[in-house]
Amino acid sequence: MESLSAAASRRRRELLAQGVSAHQQALAVLRRVTSAEDYADVDQPCSSDLHTLDGQLAILGGIVRDRLQDPRRELRRTDIVELSQVLHEVHTVRFSIHDSLGHERLRRLDALDQGLAQLRRVTDQDTLLEIVCESAATACGFDRVMLSRVDDDEWRPWRSYAREIGPAERAFLAWMRETEPRIRLSHMLLENELVRKREPAIVLDASTDRRVYEPLVRVAHQTSYVAAPIVSGERVIGILHADNRDGDVVELDKEILWFFAIGFAQIFERAVLLARLRDQRTEVMHLMKSVEAVLDELACAEIELASRAETTAPNVVRALRPVVAERPRMLEGLLTSREQEVLALMATGATNERIAKRLVVATDTVKSHVKQILRKLRVENRAEAISLYLRMTVGARED
Repeated sequence: MESLSAAASRRRRELLAQGVSAHQQALAVLRRVTSAEDYADVDQPCSSDLHTLDGQLAILGGIVRDRLQDPRRELRRTDIVELSQVLHEVHTVRFSIHDSLGHERLRRLDALDQGLAQLRRVTDQDTLLEIVCESAATACGFDRVMLSRVDDDEWRPWRSYAREIGPAERAFLAWMRETEPRIRLSHMLLENELVRKREPAIVLDASTDRRVYEPLVRVAHQTSYVAAPIVSGERVIGILHADNRDGDVVELDKEILWFFAIGFAQIFERAVLLARLRDQRTEVMHLMKSVEAVLDELACAEIELASRAETTAPNVVRALRPVVAERPRMLEGLLTSREQEVLALMATGATNERIAKRLVVATDTVKSHVKQILRKLRVENRAEAISLYLRMTVGARED
């Protein structure tokens, strides 16, 4: 069964062929019945883009119409018939182009809405990252989608999904997995423009576009593709690349992928916030249990007939009482906000890799934060850092 993207590509090719044929027929008639200066500025018919071809047909149709209505020039009856026929054919093809473009746009927007609706049911950020490429391919009508991470000034191709896995696709996946490419965004690449402008882009011919990253284009066998940034707040955290097997992408593809990237960014942000709320809830529940245990001890402690000075003497045993630590203030004075986030996740038992996924940063970046945390807290290892963090946030008991 023919896929929707394949059917749309086939219909687009049919309309391009019809439009080029109508354009050539109209030019041939004009050459026979008018002077050369009437059509001297008419471009050769475009055979690759429906929007451009539609514009060329509109110009040519205007010339034919003006020739028919020009009272200064006499036309034979046969000339009038021929010009009228080609004008009718031009209008017919233009109507078909507009109808096809309108229906395709509505169909793809509807598929996009359905795809994003399914993603909204997912609240786990790791699951979202696992399925985003396949979801984008299905919802947007692409044959292949690649997800990249943007970490500081590096662009890192990360995951990919293709409808069909052949030798070329397996070689591409192996390249991405084995080399773990890290491309500097300081170079004038297309991805550099995406990060700076936070807007989508299209590459119509990868063989001539100087903005492309040649190693990726070569190993992925890309001839034409679209790309859109994933924006969180004011920062680009990732990039989606998409293409089709026939190498035929148009402006609508860029627009659809951009809408998907915007929707996915919102869904992913929600998942991250929900995860952080769950972690905070666990920490608060742990704190509440500690407070409850301390209150129970205070309530059950024995009362002695003695003055307060006597009960505070070194040789008098007294009940333990909670000491409220200078929790956020002390941490804020020692650590940056990002280091506090890393330390809070360390306290939950999360590994560096888990923390990196949760904060959407590189594992090496997390390792660097951990080193700074240990140095600033003046502890030797993670266990001591976590113990100190818990004493500062959950509370402590005097000895």
